[in-house]
Amino acid sequence: MLEVGEIPDPVAGPGEVLVDLSASGINPSDCNRRRGIRDRPGYPIIIPHNDGAGVISAVGEGVNPDRVGERVWIWNGQRRRAFGTAAQSIAIASANAVRLPDTMTFEQGACLGVPAMTAYESLFCRR
Repeated sequence: MLEVGEIPDPVAGPGEVLVDLSASGINPSDCNRRRGIRDRPGYPIIIPHNDGAGVISAVGEGVNPDRVGERVWIWNGQRRRAFGTAAQSIAIASANAVRLPDTMTFEQGACLGVPAMTAYESLFCRR
């Protein structure tokens, strides 16, 4: 069951960035978790979705402060964690926030995680 609610704002920890999200992508693993056919971590509150896009508003210790203001796309936002991209902001490892070209919209950026990698692998990876 999905509910809209309020929780305290996240804070960027060491090696993390805080991203103010503009778009959240939904992919099959998100839907499968809701249907109960994919791993469901035992957290009391879960904010869903792995993929998203937005602007870095703060950085944690060890992250270049020049990243503040950078447009990024997010991948693995909710993988093995409680809080994903279906929120106003997310604190995430700096490596999981990739620069988004100015020519792309946030909505397009939110599709660059699982959906784009799945498409790429199905077209270019041979198994």
